[in-house]
Amino acid sequence: MNSKVQLGIKVVLILLSTYFTYRIYSSIMQPIKFQRIERVRICDVTEKLENIREAQLAYKTENGAFCSDINELVAFVDTGVINIIERKDTSFMYYDKVYQKQMNKDSVMLRVLGQEPVAVQLFGEGFNAQSLLKIPGTDSLFTMNAGQINKNAVDVATFEVSAPYATVFADVAGNYPQAFSKVANESLTIGSLTEPTISGNYENTYCKSE
Repeated sequence: MNSKVQLGIKVVLILLSTYFTYRIYSSIMQPIKFQRIERVRICDVTEKLENIREAQLAYKTENGAFCSDINELVAFVDTGVINIIERKDTSFMYYDKVYQKQMNKDSVMLRVLGQEPVAVQLFGEGFNAQSLLKIPGTDSLFTMNAGQINKNAVDVATFEVSAPYATVFADVAGNYPQAFSKVANESLTIGSLTEPTISGNYENTYCKSE
C-alpha cells in the first residue's frame, strides 16, 4: 500500500472520527440546551397563567361566573373596575321565640367605599392588560374556556387556560427534535373544566421555588 493510499485512509478515518464525535456531543448537549430554553419559557408562561387566574377570580366576583373568552377577560382587566369593600364583623341581640329569651347573633356588615380599576387593584399601576392576551414569545392567544360542574350536589363554576408546548416552543422545536419530542404533546394548564380546581399542572416546579 503506497503512502498516498495510507494518507487517504487516515484522512477518512479522521473525518469519520470527527463526525461521530460531533454526533455524540450533539446528542448529549441537545437536551441540556433545550432544558435551558424550556426553563425560561415555562416560567414566563406560568407567570402569565397565574395573572390570568387572578383576573378570572376578580371577574367571577364581579359577574358571578368565570369568563370563557380571553379577549373579554383582557378587556375587563383593561377597562373594568372593582368595588372596594369594607368588611366589619358585628353582633346584636335579638329575642328568640323558641328559647323565649334574648340571644346574641353574629353578623357581617359590608360597605362599598369606592371603586378602583381592575388592573391597578390586581397588578399595580402601569400594568398592561394586553400582556395577558398572548402566550409569551409567540403571536398565539392562550386557549381559555369556562363552564360549570356539579360536585357533591353543588354547582361549581370552572375555568381552564392552557398553552400547548407545540406553540410555546414552535420556533425552536426543529433545532432540538429529540428533546422536544418528549414534551411535544404536553401543555401548561391552569384550572380545569372537569374538576373544581384553580391550580396549575406546573405547580411545585422550579418556577415555584425561586
